[in-house]
Amino acid sequence: HRILNEFLIFSDKNPQYSPDLDKAISYFDNDKTVDVNKEIGKYFHAKKQLEKAIKYYEKSINSRSEESVDTNLLLLQAFTEMKQFDVVTKKALQLVETFPTQPQFYYYAGLANNQLQQFKKAKDLLEMGIDYVVENKELEINFNIQLGEAYSGLGDFKKKELFFSKANQLLKEKK
Repeated sequence: HRILNEFLIFSDKNPQYSPDLDKAISYFDNDKTVDVNKEIGKYFHAKKQLEKAIKYYEKSINSRSEESVDTNLLLLQAFTEMKQFDVVTKKALQLVETFPTQPQFYYYAGLANNQLQQFKKAKDLLEMGIDYVVENKELEINFNIQLGEAYSGLGDFKKKELFFSKANQLLKEKK
C-alpha cells in the first residue's frame, strides 16, 4: 500500500501517469483489508479535486458487496461541495431507503432540497431524520439550521426562529 501511496503522489504531480493509477489500483481489487478506491477518493477530496474524488468513491461503492455508509457520506459531501444538489437529493433519497435509520442521509436530502428551494420536502425529510440523531451535537446543530432554512422558505418565521435558537443553544453547549 505504501508504494501505491507514493505512486498516487507521483501521478498527481505528473498527470501524464494518471491512466496508470487506475491500473495500479486494480492490483488491490481483491484486498479486503483496505478499500483502496475510498482512500484514493479521500486523498483527492482533501486536495479539492472533487471530480476525481467522486470517481473513486463511486468505484468503491460499486466494487463492494455491502454498501458503505461512510463512503456514501463522503460521496454526498463531494457532490454538495460541487453544488450538484439534484444529484445529492436523488442519491440521499436512495440511501434513506437503504439505510432508514442513518440521520446523515436525511440531512443531505434536506440540505439539497433547501438549496433547490423545495422547502416542504426539505422540512419533511429533516423532521423525519432528526429523530435518529443520537449524541451527535454537530449533526443536531446542522439539522436545526436546515430546519430553520426550510421554515424560512415556507414563510413560517416563528418556527424559523425556534430552530435557529435551538442551533445557537447547542452551539453554546458545545463550547
